[in-house]
Amino acid sequence: MSNTLSKYLNILTYVMIGLTAIFVIMFYLGGEIPNQAHTTPVYTDLLINWAKVLFIASAALSILFPIIQIVVNPKGALKGLMGLVVLGLVILVSYSMSDATLLNLPGYTGTDNNPASLQFADTVLYTMYILGIGTVASIVVTEIIRRLR
Repeated sequence: MSNTLSKYLNILTYVMIGLTAIFVIMFYLGGEIPNQAHTTPVYTDLLINWAKVLFIASAALSILFPIIQIVVNPKGALKGLMGLVVLGLVILVSYSMSDATLLNLPGYTGTDNNPASLQFADTVLYTMYILGIGTVASIVVTEIIRRLR
């Protein structure tokens, strides 16, 4: 990667971290919307929309960079594709572990207590658990291997 591109990526990273910090501070210190049934910070929508932007950008780049890598380095494409295959397997395992049983929520009249929403939520949670445990395990194993060398 060229120095110029690296410099711009570093600047972009700092700008995104700064914006995130500003939005979080606004969320916590910006006050509350009056006459609400529950405590509702004024800048909740702003923070949620920023999280959506970051999520969409990271998902798009996660798909885009392996495609660029395939074009630039076809021999190394297998490693990139293996990562996507493993992620797909983790999501498939999470989906198979998920449950679509309706919840017994007395007094709840909303529309989110349906099998599709519940199975999606379970899949996301299980995926997050598996990836989180895998991340911590890989950090520990990497440190142990580094100490043994």
